[in-house]
Amino acid sequence: MESINEKQKPEQDQKIIIIGINLAVLAAYTIYNSFHRDHDGYIVIGEAFLIAIQIIICLITAIFVCRKEFLLSALVVLLIGFSSCWVVFYN
Repeated sequence: MESINEKQKPEQDQKIIIIGINLAVLAAYTIYNSFHRDHDGYIVIGEAFLIAIQIIICLITAIFVCRKEFLLSALVVLLIGFSSCWVVFYN
């Protein structure tokens, strides 16, 4: 019974690490763009473009390796990314 739990723990850690890295990348360019925003709104378009690129990379990576982890990561980046884009740049 213990060996089953021990095998699941590294797999669970891998999922959290992949999602954490994608969220860190999302946070990095969101913070960078929030300090360099202008009043014309072009930074918002750039932010949305970066989020879309990150989601596409996650989906393409999900085809080849770690299917569930990268699909979940793409969903998290989609939900958190565009909602943070809305909050940061339109308030």
